[in-house]
Amino acid sequence: MTDLKVAIVGCGNISRSHARSYAAAPAELVGVADIVPAKAEELAGQYGSTPYASVTELLKATDPDLVSVTTPPGSHAEIAIEVLAAGKSVLLEKPPVLNLAEMDAVAAAEAASAGSVYVVFQHRHGSGGRRAASLLADGTLGKPQVAVCETLWYRPVSYFDPEWRGTWVGEGGGPTLGHGIHQIDLLLHLLGPWRTLTATALRLDRPVQFEDVSMASVIFESGAVATVINSLLSPHELSRIRIDTTGGSLEVNHLYGYSDNDWRFTPVPDAARAATLGIDPGTRRTDSVVVDTDPWAASAGDDIPSNHAAQITRLVDDLLAGRAHETTLASTRPTMEFVTALYASALTSSPIHRADLTPTHPFYQALHGNVPQSDIDQAMSNR
Repeated sequence: MTDLKVAIVGCGNISRSHARSYAAAPAELVGVADIVPAKAEELAGQYGSTPYASVTELLKATDPDLVSVTTPPGSHAEIAIEVLAAGKSVLLEKPPVLNLAEMDAVAAAEAASAGSVYVVFQHRHGSGGRRAASLLADGTLGKPQVAVCETLWYRPVSYFDPEWRGTWVGEGGGPTLGHGIHQIDLLLHLLGPWRTLTATALRLDRPVQFEDVSMASVIFESGAVATVINSLLSPHELSRIRIDTTGGSLEVNHLYGYSDNDWRFTPVPDAARAATLGIDPGTRRTDSVVVDTDPWAASAGDDIPSNHAAQITRLVDDLLAGRAHETTLASTRPTMEFVTALYASALTSSPIHRADLTPTHPFYQALHGNVPQSDIDQAMSNR
């Protein structure tokens, strides 16, 4: 194979990130589909492809190796299952599905198909994220103890004008599912399995059925602890993860994607400097930490930003080479479990254990747990 044959279903804004990434990779865009013909025609015209009115028509007329699904989240599972039934592989935009039941249905379709399912979590694929995962896994940066994960974004009221936005049916959830999930996924990718979560979700201002801000505290299997906050009410937008380890503090500050320059590692101070900490708390310190070796700086290589191209290029290369691609549907289940637990904890006012998120759990079928909307309104009203 010289080029991977790819297709895109859903020709809204995010589809352009997929199309650009495929155009820069050894891939041929054999077709695009959208239920709005003008959108399909526009995208196809920009990238020299052929427009179709549905995924069904696209699959009948073309023979893609991989299909990107970039439709609104509420349709991801249905489309993925149809593509898998045709024996083709799928790349799902985030969030991959709306709930654990859909995730398991897609997983069952994958098990019966010659195709595979991958998920867009591009922050795993930037060079900084890959270095961080490797150095934390092998202990080079020390053992993680305390972490902070923040997605502080801003979306105006007009953002929710499309009829599918702001609803459980269309979006499946608020910033926890649709926005903070990127940072949450990276946090879990770096720290490993989580065990217990306690959360609050509130609707303070936006015209939605769910939250516009959420907060959680989480305990990991390793014993590390973290706080997670997601907001759509924050005019000074920021995406941040900080992990304090026995060896130092690793931090990345960015917005929608990082480069290597957005990462920083501060080693633990030596004994002499540590002994001075807190002696004069009213004085701002300006001295810098001097270390003989900096494992983070020593690991630096080519700077690969954490954009769609970073993951899609790697995915295309992996498929052409017959290699496994790491961001599989199965690898992202802990992230969907985390999101599920956050809503469950917020709406039941109780801690949620990951081990309890089985098909019999009340929130397995939907992130609102079939709680009446009036009760959700009251629980999230902050009154």
